[in-house]
Amino acid sequence: MEPAYREFEHSGDIGIEAWGQDNARVLENATRGLLSLMVRGEVEGKVERKLEVSSASPEDLLVDWLSEVIASASMHGEVYGDVEVERATAHAAWGLLRGEPVAPERHELRFEVKAATYHGLLLEESGSGFHARVIFDL
Repeated sequence: MEPAYREFEHSGDIGIEAWGQDNARVLENATRGLLSLMVRGEVEGKVERKLEVSSASPEDLLVDWLSEVIASASMHGEVYGDVEVERATAHAAWGLLRGEPVAPERHELRFEVKAATYHGLLLEESGSGFHARVIFDL
C-alpha cells in the first residue's frame, strides 16, 4: 500500500502533504509523514506515549498535534515508528505514538525537525476526504 503522504522541499525547510478520509486519518498520515522525516528504518514499538491535544481550530489542531509529536521525541529521546489517532474532532484529538529510545547504531536520523509552522499551512475538506500541507522548520 502506498503511503498517504508525500514530502516536498521548501526553501531550506521541508514539508509534507497528507490525505485521509476523515480528520483522524489525515492527522495519522501527517504524523507518519513527519516520522519519516525524523528517522529512517525500523522502529520497534517498545514504548507508547499518549497524546491528547485540544485547539481553537482544525488548522491549529494539525499544527499543535504535530508539535506535540516533535516535543515528545525531543523530551523523551525517542523515535516513533507508528501512530494511532483513536479519535479526532475538529478541535481535539486523542491517540498513541509507538516507538523506542534513540539507538544511533540502529536508527538513521534524517532531519532534526524543530517545529511545525503555519507558513503555507493548508487543511481542506473535499468530497473525497481531507488534504493537509505542513511545512516544518529544520
